[in-house]
Amino acid sequence: MHPKARDPDVVSVLRYLPVLQIFYVFFLRRSVESAMGIAVPLDRWLWVTLAVPLLLVVYTWVPLFHDTLGRAYLPSFLLINTIYVVLEKYITLSWFIPPAQHELGVVLLTLKLWVMIFIVTLLLAWRYSRGLVLVVSVALCLTDGALSLPFMTPGTSLYSLTMILIFARLVFITSVSVGVQWLVERQREQRGELMEANHKLAQYAAATEQLGVSQERNRLARELHDTLAHSLSGVTVELQAVQSLWDVNPGHARHLLSHALQAAESGLTEVRRALQALRASPLEDLGLALAVRDLATSAAVRASLRLDLDLPSRLLGIAPEVEQCVYRVAQEGLANVVRHADATSLRVALHCGTGGLTLTITDDGRGFDPASVNGTHYGLRGLHERAEMLGASLHVASAPQEGTTIRLLVPSA
Repeated sequence: MHPKARDPDVVSVLRYLPVLQIFYVFFLRRSVESAMGIAVPLDRWLWVTLAVPLLLVVYTWVPLFHDTLGRAYLPSFLLINTIYVVLEKYITLSWFIPPAQHELGVVLLTLKLWVMIFIVTLLLAWRYSRGLVLVVSVALCLTDGALSLPFMTPGTSLYSLTMILIFARLVFITSVSVGVQWLVERQREQRGELMEANHKLAQYAAATEQLGVSQERNRLARELHDTLAHSLSGVTVELQAVQSLWDVNPGHARHLLSHALQAAESGLTEVRRALQALRASPLEDLGLALAVRDLATSAAVRASLRLDLDLPSRLLGIAPEVEQCVYRVAQEGLANVVRHADATSLRVALHCGTGGLTLTITDDGRGFDPASVNGTHYGLRGLHERAEMLGASLHVASAPQEGTTIRLLVPSA
């Protein structure tokens, strides 16, 4: 995985690493070397030891390098710092420490490089693959060990201590760095899975919202059809009759016009109620059974039909959405009987049993072919949509000159 040019977590670590190296040179290493009796020429040693850390301070604190190098920023820093910490040990031992103190200097600088190599490999583990971390950690430890051997005398106690330190450092840095890389990789995978899950959740939420909007639009369309469309349809028929009779029979035309006006006012009132609550107000006032009874009675009076009712006095425990569906199906079915059936009798039944709630509307009118109109008749399509939303079933049985039966079955929850 390539590091970003301005990855805040990496940049913050890189900024303080050369600062810590300078602090170590001035306050820690010089004191330790003096306490151990290692004497080095201070002026030349400081120049060699501090040159690269000072350059790395500029490198990490000036934004120009971040913006210019981009993905090469972190690899460049690690390469420069790694070469520095390894060669600085070799140069210090070769140029500044007397031969008699070489072995003591190797021990001190091996401990120092333990920390520095560990930091470098952790930065690699933070951003790169496990294989690269393993190769770099082993290569650095072995390279430092190889550069240290010329300054050691086999068989001495410090030689044995140095070998133990080099081996322990190799095992520790390699195992810890590879383990850290594995943890970082797992965290990265989990973050990716979380982002993918969030993306899918956002898509699901958007799809759910769109579905809800679509369902609400369909519901509003059905509400307007069941209220406004019915009223306008009746008013349109009566106004057409008024237009035809105005010159022939003005008195009857005025009577029809007055009736059309009453129907328009009634439709306007019903539309206002639908817009206020989008729920059939007779359900709130009367309950489902009495509301269906009023619909059936009104339809029978308007079309001069014999009416056979089979309704309970009241129904309890019916969910509001079920009541709304049953009422609208009854309203649409009875309106179709009045407008299209040309019937003489009408039967309306409403039963609630263990199998669910059943509404049946039957007329003896002229009937029709359901297959020829089901796809184009908005009222029937709206009835089927209402039933499907509740998991109910709607069956329309009809044939020319054989009447029509509409049966709605809402299963028990």
